[in-house]
Amino acid sequence: RGAGARVRGRRRDPPPGRVLTASPLSVARLPSPGVLRAWSLVAVAVAVFGLGVWLVSPRFEIDSPSLVDDWIAVTQGGEELGELIRHGNAEEQRFRPSWTVWNTLQWHTFDAPDGLVGPNAWNLARLAILVAGLMLVVALALPPPRGRVEAGVHALVAGLPALLVVTVPKFARDLARFGTQEPLLVGGMALGGSLLVLAARSLLRPTPLPRAHFAALLVAGSVLWFAGVYQKETSLAVLPLLAGALVAGRGRLRGWRSLNRTRKRALAAIGVVVALPLAHVAIESARIAARGDLVYGAQVDAGRGIVDGLELLYDWSTEVFSLTARRVVIAALVLTALVALFRRRLDLVALGVLGTGALSLVLAAQSGVAVSRYYIPAYALAGVALALSLARLPVVLQAIGVVGLALAFLPATEARTEVDAWAVEEQAGGALVEVLADLDANGCPVAMAGIDQETSLALAALVSRAERPGED
Repeated sequence: RGAGARVRGRRRDPPPGRVLTASPLSVARLPSPGVLRAWSLVAVAVAVFGLGVWLVSPRFEIDSPSLVDDWIAVTQGGEELGELIRHGNAEEQRFRPSWTVWNTLQWHTFDAPDGLVGPNAWNLARLAILVAGLMLVVALALPPPRGRVEAGVHALVAGLPALLVVTVPKFARDLARFGTQEPLLVGGMALGGSLLVLAARSLLRPTPLPRAHFAALLVAGSVLWFAGVYQKETSLAVLPLLAGALVAGRGRLRGWRSLNRTRKRALAAIGVVVALPLAHVAIESARIAARGDLVYGAQVDAGRGIVDGLELLYDWSTEVFSLTARRVVIAALVLTALVALFRRRLDLVALGVLGTGALSLVLAAQSGVAVSRYYIPAYALAGVALALSLARLPVVLQAIGVVGLALAFLPATEARTEVDAWAVEEQAGGALVEVLADLDANGCPVAMAGIDQETSLALAALVSRAERPGED
């Protein structure tokens, strides 16, 4: 008879030395908070990615390259990659080698450039990198969950930045476009940097190093980090975040003294991987700035262009963000300050995140133009700071915050409508190319007037290519 059996209506005490325990089966059914948070993070990432795919899905109906950005990759992608290999840069006014490589892969692999299955697949991979990167950055900075409920709530909190980004209507359109640089800039640096942090943590642990696991983290993290940093010059804005993360993690880093020589060298290699591309981008950007003539005709003018550019970005922000989205940025600033006040300790990672977001706008302002994609890094990082600060509150308030933000931005039908309208415009552009190609093929002279320079160049290039369908 087992412990706890009833005798004459009374529960019999267990024999001396025996301890009542729960059934092994019931224990196995309850994962630890850490394991539960890991699986919850995967589930939330899949849900947010699925939402993002649904939002950009109208672009699957498009069957021709866009008159913005795509036409260059289709007609000149191979040439630009050759210039990059031979001379280290394919452009005089920009330094964005990974964008050149990504465009070449996107438009010259699988069925491209004649079909769009390949480009759509690469675009979905870019969206997955963005969602996973933003979630992992938050997850690594969160405190350990104190129970299973908080473990699940932490996963939802970690998904907030990605949810906030994909549900902004203008951003949804930018995510649907193939040529937008900012998603891979943010996603590549976030996911790559997070994997490198995990690799560094595995080195600092006083346990046997799983070499295959470490190598996978190092290789994948390095590739993604390089892809993000070299996406465009704005990657230099990451410096405040790096500084905040290093100071916040100084306790872990003190353990490097006790490492053996092999682990110290591996840790130093991770530092080189992080610093080297940033230094390279800084040098090349300085060379471009020294020439004075920047992209879009902007000039280096002792900071006056930045001030004017920031004013332009501020004025145009009302075109990009709804009132609710603008309140998210304010909430990130206010909540970060309040949490620091109540805890009597600054969250250096959250401050670094906000500093990086602000610096990204400063760098974007130098261009002298305002487009919606310029706001993606700053808004995404505001969402990260909001999530980090929200996670410092009691679990009930965390849950209330997550539910409130989800209700404010879901079901995101406005974002889907924005992408739908954009897809219709793109299909009209593709139809125009077909009409002009037919006219030109039949010897009918075609003249263009009243359109911007890029559209005129794109039409000429795509019409010429339409007459030679067998050529890339």
